[in-house]
Amino acid sequence: MTRKAISIYTTATCAMAIVIPGRFAIGIIIAAEVFLLTVFGTLFSALLKTLRINELRTAAMCAFLVSFTVLFKQLLILFMPETALQLSFVLYLPSISSFTTVFLIKEKQPPLKTDFLGNFAPPLIFTVYMLVFVLIRDCIGYGTITLPAPGKMIEIVVFPEWYSAAGTFFATIPGALVLSALFLSLFLAMEEKFKIIVKAGIDK
Repeated sequence: MTRKAISIYTTATCAMAIVIPGRFAIGIIIAAEVFLLTVFGTLFSALLKTLRINELRTAAMCAFLVSFTVLFKQLLILFMPETALQLSFVLYLPSISSFTTVFLIKEKQPPLKTDFLGNFAPPLIFTVYMLVFVLIRDCIGYGTITLPAPGKMIEIVVFPEWYSAAGTFFATIPGALVLSALFLSLFLAMEEKFKIIVKAGIDK
């Protein structure tokens, strides 16, 4: 990935992480959606290449991603109606964000195997970041770890009620903004350290 792509990807990931409810179960659902969008989006892109549909390629990919999200939401309504209601428009963010479009819509379509390998790096990074982010918010904000289950979310209490009440701020959107800023600062600091190490190695 180029530096520009990494910047776009980091910004989109942070933006989505802020608006997603701070529950680990919901992080798992969003991560699953992103992986499914990547798999079927890559296959659909290969189909467009096979059919030699070039002029309408971008429009067709966008329409497919949104349509797939609608199908995913309907399945979620069927199995977890309360969670689907809670997520609302959040489910559509991965399909319309630069996160998906930058990596799935390409000017030159590589072979399917190469495309799969290249497309799975961004969702993997997104999944790790998202799960760590919502796990911290779930533990500190609610004192629990939640897991998705048919018709409900399973709650595992990890901190007493008095402790979770003190950390409720991190369950809110302002709390998510603060936590996201801390994560982003850490990322930038690590990137700067990496540059220094690389530069030192080149100078030697």
